[in-house]
Amino acid sequence: MKRLYTYLLAVIMLVPAFRVEARQDEVTGTPETPEIKPFQLSIFPLIGTEGVYSHNYIYNISLNVFAGITGGVDGVELGGFLNINRYSVTGLQAAGFGNITAGGLEGAQFSGFLNVSGSNVKGIQGAGFVNVVSGDARILQGAGFGNIVSGNARGLQGSGFAGIVSGSFDGVQASGFASVTGGKMSGMQGAGFVSVAGEVDGIQGSGFVSVAGNAEGVQAAGFVNVARKVKGLQIGIVNVADSVDGLPLGLLSIVRDGYRKAELWGGDAMNLGIGFKTGVRRFYNFLTVGTQFSGSNTVISYGYGIGSEFNLPDDRYLNVELLSHHLMEDKWWRYERINILNQLRVTYAFDLDERWQFFAGPVLNVQVLRKGSEENNGSEENNGSRIAPYHILEFSSRHADTWVWAGINAGFRFR
Repeated sequence: MKRLYTYLLAVIMLVPAFRVEARQDEVTGTPETPEIKPFQLSIFPLIGTEGVYSHNYIYNISLNVFAGITGGVDGVELGGFLNINRYSVTGLQAAGFGNITAGGLEGAQFSGFLNVSGSNVKGIQGAGFVNVVSGDARILQGAGFGNIVSGNARGLQGSGFAGIVSGSFDGVQASGFASVTGGKMSGMQGAGFVSVAGEVDGIQGSGFVSVAGNAEGVQAAGFVNVARKVKGLQIGIVNVADSVDGLPLGLLSIVRDGYRKAELWGGDAMNLGIGFKTGVRRFYNFLTVGTQFSGSNTVISYGYGIGSEFNLPDDRYLNVELLSHHLMEDKWWRYERINILNQLRVTYAFDLDERWQFFAGPVLNVQVLRKGSEENNGSEENNGSRIAPYHILEFSSRHADTWVWAGINAGFRFR
């Protein structure tokens, strides 16, 4: 058995030596087409019906009981373990372990472990572990672990772990862990963890992070999207881009050439608040910290919101924002306590100079305060303070009290 392994290893290492250019006519210098023969049978490489000359011919039917080396295939080649070809394959090639073709493939190639093509491929490649194409591919490519194309690709690429195309890809690329396209990705790219493309024209998605140079269409990720220029949608918890012509939808969007403003305001619900807005003018995220000190207890809040800004004539602006603040009196966080202030803010703003704006507008406030819990022996008394100075609507249930009232905010924005 040890001798058999040594023999096979030597044969595989000699494969590059068999990859030579087609023979040339001695008079004209033009390439000669290798002779086509109808059939060959090999037991082991170079041991069969054609002996040591099997690598000089192309066969319509090639059968390799264990493994064999041929010049090429124009028809069907079947191997119990390994098929090796000096030139190209046209037709069907299948092996229990692997197919190694120094030239190109036009047809279908299947194996239990690996398929390797040294030139362009047009057709289907299916392998239990990995497919490799050293050239361009118009292909349906599937592998249990990975697919690799060193040139440009068009078609469908699917793998259990990773799909890699060095050039551009036009079609669908899907992988269990990572999908990578070095050039332009046109179509759809998806992966369980990370998707990477030099440029996207279509849809790029991943379970964790999506990265692209320029993205036109939709870029989505379970956690973070990163791109230079975006034209379309970014959808993720965190979105990062140099510029966005469209909408970044997420909890936090950071756009270098986008919308960024700091804000200081006062109002009846939160006597003093500061916030930071980031994203784009049509859709931005709003992070806030505030305090209410007019009552018997000092209340501290932190909040999050979303908003949109509309341009009005003469350097004036209208902002519509939805905010939710968590109110605290004794601890930064208590899971069993619900003390929430929700706000719908509409503000009118105008420029004071190139950097400062003044704004003011009405606010619809909704405070939801949970009643007593096991911590206070089931008391029906509220376990937080009511900050509503009055109410226009009031709701009470077994577990919470809700007050609705209208107020006003005014302050300054810095950009």
